[in-house]
Amino acid sequence: MIANYTNHAANERTFLAWIRTGLAVAAFGFFLIKLNVFVEAVGGGSIPNLPAQDAGAVVAVATRYAGLAMVAIGIAIIARSSFAFERTRRAIDRDEVIQIPQSRAESLISAALAIAVLIFCINLARI
Repeated sequence: MIANYTNHAANERTFLAWIRTGLAVAAFGFFLIKLNVFVEAVGGGSIPNLPAQDAGAVVAVATRYAGLAMVAIGIAIIARSSFAFERTRRAIDRDEVIQIPQSRAESLISAALAIAVLIFCINLARI
């Protein structure tokens, strides 16, 4: 039997959950980029109080960057989870109890993701 099997299994389940989350965020970013192309082809609406061409161009660029940001955030989530998985695996195998320092990476990634989703919502509101 593997020593500390239940702890290793829990660590692996957590890692796989983060991988799924990263893939979903990246896929949503690709969707956002493709939706932007679709809206441009159909000729979507505009933001109130701005000329139609200027508003469409501003939102199109912002949406494209939001999609790219979400893809980058998805990749960052996967990279961060890989680092955390390996760090936790080594900590489980140690004989002594150690304190793993807390990281602010999750908060930063969540804030960046929230901003990208906000830009996506603005894009949906203009359609």
